[in-house]
Amino acid sequence: MENSIKEILNQLDKGDIKHKEAIKLMKMININTNTVKKKASRLKITVIDEEQSIKIPAIPFGLITFLIDIGFGLSSIALRFVDDFDEDVKRILDSIDRKDIKQVFSELRKHGPFDLVDVQDGDNTEVKITIL
Repeated sequence: MENSIKEILNQLDKGDIKHKEAIKLMKMININTNTVKKKASRLKITVIDEEQSIKIPAIPFGLITFLIDIGFGLSSIALRFVDDFDEDVKRILDSIDRKDIKQVFSELRKHGPFDLVDVQDGDNTEVKITIL
């Protein structure tokens, strides 16, 4: 299941599928109902490098959706009052829908805890994003 979600998100990132198709595919993933799995509630990010490490405390999904709302509110205000935005930035901000992003987070939450990103390079470099 974990690999299926990662594969769907990679396809979405590459532009192979649209967000609605990604949500539909995530909903179709067969969740094993024999084991009771608690819903995910937080996102944790860890970046470890040879010289430093950054460990961001687990962020609750409620706070993430609140920050998404604030970000979209500020971007809509900025688009109205700032003339210096690049046309590509304006087009990208206009094309993103906050409901779609919230829906993706909602589907991630339903699948319980798993490692979303786990990349290691060499002995001392690691990037890890975990759904808890």
